[in-house]
Amino acid sequence: MNIADVDVQLLFLAGALSSGIIAGLFFDIYRRIRRFLRPGPFLTAVGDFAYWAFTALVTFYIIYKINYGQVRGYLFLGFATGLLVYSSAVSPYFIRISIKLERIFLKTACFPRRIFGLTMRWKAVKLLKRIVEETRRLMAKRKY
Repeated sequence: MNIADVDVQLLFLAGALSSGIIAGLFFDIYRRIRRFLRPGPFLTAVGDFAYWAFTALVTFYIIYKINYGQVRGYLFLGFATGLLVYSSAVSPYFIRISIKLERIFLKTACFPRRIFGLTMRWKAVKLLKRIVEETRRLMAKRKY
């Protein structure tokens, strides 16, 4: 085996590692979307199937482009290693950052609604006070 073959095999292994890292990233994105939308059990199963089908297609596309479709054992080992590296080293930080971004997004999106709600609540209280005052005034004028 010459050096050129080893270089090509290392390139294949790097492709498998990156494929595992990409799969982990997509899984975290899917998890956050699923937590945000809270689908039922049926839609969760459909989403899981769609995720794994998409991951398989992307993985085999990368293998096809890098390795001309030759599936070897170390490619699966590289994919699993990339997934493990992502889930242990990157995933906790990605989840924390995505939770903070979700909170910022929700606060920004809900701000106009909260302002409108506070304004309407204030108007409702003012209207209720006016109704009570008018009722008291009318009742005070009547003599029984």
